[in-house]
Amino acid sequence: MFKNTFNKSVATPLLLLFFSLFSSFCSKKTVVTNSLNRIEKRVLKLAKSNNLPSLSLQVKTKDAVLNIDYVHPETSPQPIYGIGSATKFLSAMLIFKLVEDEQLNLKDKAATYVKSLDAIENGNSISVEQLLNHTSGLSDYTANPEWRKTVTRGNSSKEFETKFGYISSTLNNHGSYTYSNSNYLILQKIVETVLNQPYDLSFETFFENQGLQNIKLGDVNKSLQAFYAENSDASSDVSQWQENYGFDGGAYSVPYELNTLLQKFFVEKTILTADTVSQMTDWISMGAMAIPIGEGSISAYGNGVMKLLYKGKEYLGHAGGTFKYQSFMFYNKEDDIAISILTNCSGKHYSNVFFQEIVPIVLDNL
Repeated sequence: MFKNTFNKSVATPLLLLFFSLFSSFCSKKTVVTNSLNRIEKRVLKLAKSNNLPSLSLQVKTKDAVLNIDYVHPETSPQPIYGIGSATKFLSAMLIFKLVEDEQLNLKDKAATYVKSLDAIENGNSISVEQLLNHTSGLSDYTANPEWRKTVTRGNSSKEFETKFGYISSTLNNHGSYTYSNSNYLILQKIVETVLNQPYDLSFETFFENQGLQNIKLGDVNKSLQAFYAENSDASSDVSQWQENYGFDGGAYSVPYELNTLLQKFFVEKTILTADTVSQMTDWISMGAMAIPIGEGSISAYGNGVMKLLYKGKEYLGHAGGTFKYQSFMFYNKEDDIAISILTNCSGKHYSNVFFQEIVPIVLDNL
C-alpha cells in the first residue's frame, strides 16, 4: 500500500517535471531551427538576386547547425575559399604559440629578426606586439599602386623582399592603430627566422597538429574561380589575378573547419591557454578605421583578433576582404554561436552585399 502511494505522490510530479523540461527543450530547439530556416531562405534569396558566384556558410549553435553551399548555375563549385585577412587571426595564434613556448616575446624588437627594417626610419623601434595590433606605423604594401598592378597582371611576387620594397621608408602614426598588411608580412618573416623553415610549412604544420587539415596557405588550386564587380550591372572573372599573400591574407579553408577552429580556440582552449587568449583580446580602438556591419561595427582590435558589437551582442574573430574573396569568422560566447561565411567575389558591389546584407541577415536572426 505504501509503495503504491509513493508511486502516485512522487513519480507523478517527476513525470510532470520531465515533460516540462522536455517541452522547454523542444520549444527552444524549434525556435533555433526556425531561425536557421529563415537565415537559409533569406541568404539564398540574396545570393541569387545579387548574382553571387559562390557562397559557403556554416552557423553552429548549441542545438543545431546550418550549412549553405550556394553555386551560381554558370560557375563551378568551389571546394575551398581564400579567407583573406581572417588569416591574420590564424597567424596570430601561431605567433602566440611561439610566445607560450618562450621562443618569442611580445616586447622583442622586430628588427632583431628582420634586418630589412633597418632601411626604414625608426624601423628598429617596432615591437612584435605593435605588428600584431597594427600600431607599428608601417605603410601598407598592398596600398602601393605598383603592387596592385602586379596583381591584375597576374604576376605578383611571393618573395618577401619584393613585397617589402613596396613599403614606405618612413613610419606614419607610430604607436596608434593603422591597419596595414605589412605588419603580418614582417611577422611572417619573424616566424621563418625563429623556426628556420618556410613560413607556409610552419603555418600548415601548426594547424595540422590541431587536427585542422583543411587550413592551407598559398596556392592550393590553380583552377579556383573568382569574380569582381564595382556595381550590380556586371561582374568580371578575375580568376587569373594573383595576390600571393602570406600571413596577412593567404590562407584557404572552408566554413566547417573555421568553426571547428573557433570552438577549439574560444571554448576548449586547446590551441592556446586561457591566459594567452586573454592577451590576444587586449583591445585598442580602431577609431576612424572601424568597419560597419549593418547596424553594428567592428570597432576594436586586439593582437590579431577583432571585436564586433552588434545589437548588444559581442562577437570575436576576424573579417577579410581581398580582390577575390570575402570572409567572416566570428564567435559569440554568450550564446555559444560560431559563424563562418566565405565567398569568391569582391569589389564594391559584392563587398556591400556580403557585409551589409548577408552578414546582417545572419546576425539579425540569431
